[in-house]
Amino acid sequence: MVLGIGLFSACDKGELVENTRYETLSVGDPKYTYVKFLNVTPGSPVANYYLDGVKTSAALSSSGVENAGYTYNGIFPALGYTATAPGARKLTAKIIPTATADANLEILNTTINPEAGKYYTYFTSGQYSATNKTLGTILAIEDIRPALDTSKIYLRFINLGVAAPNIDVVRGDLPTAGKIVTNIATGTASGWIDLPTPGNTTAPTNKFWFVNAGTSTPFVTAVYTASLTKGRSYTLYLRGITGNTTDALKPQVTFYTTFY
Repeated sequence: MVLGIGLFSACDKGELVENTRYETLSVGDPKYTYVKFLNVTPGSPVANYYLDGVKTSAALSSSGVENAGYTYNGIFPALGYTATAPGARKLTAKIIPTATADANLEILNTTINPEAGKYYTYFTSGQYSATNKTLGTILAIEDIRPALDTSKIYLRFINLGVAAPNIDVVRGDLPTAGKIVTNIATGTASGWIDLPTPGNTTAPTNKFWFVNAGTSTPFVTAVYTASLTKGRSYTLYLRGITGNTTDALKPQVTFYTTFY
């Protein structure tokens, strides 16, 4: 992981000259803590994240005014983590200033306390509405890196569904196939597993079902098919509102690469 600190100055002719110092970090360097943010608040407006009042997320605009950010199911950074100082930090989020409604409104204000040398993902929760205008409480998950093996695929599952039941994860063509993760309550995560016999190719395709642990029936009605690369670890997560049938807000599953 490389943390770049850019220093810029203008020369006599008005050119922009870059004088950049780079700091090379080893995995888990205790000088920093490593964080990621994932917005799983259905109905969320576009917003950006700040630590102690300093913008942390990287959605930028060439016009000098923020016109991009992270909305429902938006993750920052997409790969890896952002390195920052450990300890108690004020985490806030504000709607972008070019929004047509509630521009610059603060919709998250909480304190996080990441430890030195550790990795975390911070998930928003709840459901955004014109009444509450908040991303909800934060779920903090410490991301403990498994011992990666280039012949294996590593998975974990997090239940982030609004009012979702406990979930079993089933792998196979049918929802009655073998369970690989069992009884994960909303707001909790499984541990890492390595996927048994994942397939012969570098990135084999596997099928998953997400089943109501209490009824043994699919909670997400369609099979979820994913091509996952060996030697990496992936987080699969359930999001959406139980009982909602609109494409944007219904229960569904997504994954992201956690370590590679």
